[in-house]
Amino acid sequence: MIVTVTLNPSLDEWVWMRRLDLGTLNRAVRFQRYAGGKGINVARGIHELGANTLAVAMAGGSDGQLLGKLLSQDGIAHRFVTIPGETRNNYQIQTDRPRGITQINTPGPTVSRRDLRHLERLLRDLPATSRCIVLSGSLPPGVSTTTYARLLRGVRERRALTVLDASGASLRHGLSARPWLIKPNRAEAEELLGRSLRQRHDIVQAAQDLVRRGPASVLLSMGEEGAVLAVAHPSLTLFATTPRVKTNSPVGAGDSLVAGFAVGWLRTRSWRDALRLGVGCGAACAMTPGTELFHRADALRLARRVVITTL
Repeated sequence: MIVTVTLNPSLDEWVWMRRLDLGTLNRAVRFQRYAGGKGINVARGIHELGANTLAVAMAGGSDGQLLGKLLSQDGIAHRFVTIPGETRNNYQIQTDRPRGITQINTPGPTVSRRDLRHLERLLRDLPATSRCIVLSGSLPPGVSTTTYARLLRGVRERRALTVLDASGASLRHGLSARPWLIKPNRAEAEELLGRSLRQRHDIVQAAQDLVRRGPASVLLSMGEEGAVLAVAHPSLTLFATTPRVKTNSPVGAGDSLVAGFAVGWLRTRSWRDALRLGVGCGAACAMTPGTELFHRADALRLARRVVITTL
């Protein structure tokens, strides 16, 4: 089973409009609500691939209850730490003119030290079948940037694979806990390394530099340009080319990449196969509207078209 941990989940509200005019009344053409937050998205992707998953999150208020209801409707097992305040709402406004997506993310409720201790106890009591633990997403107000590092160290004795998908100081501190995998995108890697990554060889060098900082592997995503995987032992660097698709919404593509990679690795123990499935899931996600993520048939079809090169 793959466990996902989301400290700052959300209800993702997707609105499709012909155009958006500021300062006046606008009427939407379509509206959809999804269970959201990066870890929640990863759990949704894992479930779509037919693998067992458990979504662990901190949620509060009526919106937190609705979040659980949406997961239950999708058949996704979950355990929540109930906190004061309301689970946040994030908004994606997709327009035809101009063509694009405007995203509005809210900060979420403040989380106390007591709430975090409850989460740590929940993680200590995870089922023995938990083979991989994915920690991802932004931190809510009141939570230290060292929290991911502490949680990673706390689950180390379980001997499960650990994945960290974070940014900024949270990612930098998380490296010290030596996770099995980190999944930065280009911008996050640039911030971490303090340099621009413009060319393909810059991306490759960045992944190789990051793997020397503690994680066993680095999956550096570049959207439609592909992804680079650097592995410490055995020393290995792979480049995956993303199949070309008609993009509808790229929201959630990185989370889909993580879901596919984790499932692929646990099923095959092959870096190539895991990378191929992950990139296929990310490409399939870009084809769907809003934060719908991907459909299994599309992901498997596109995975067969992923070209992987050893560098």
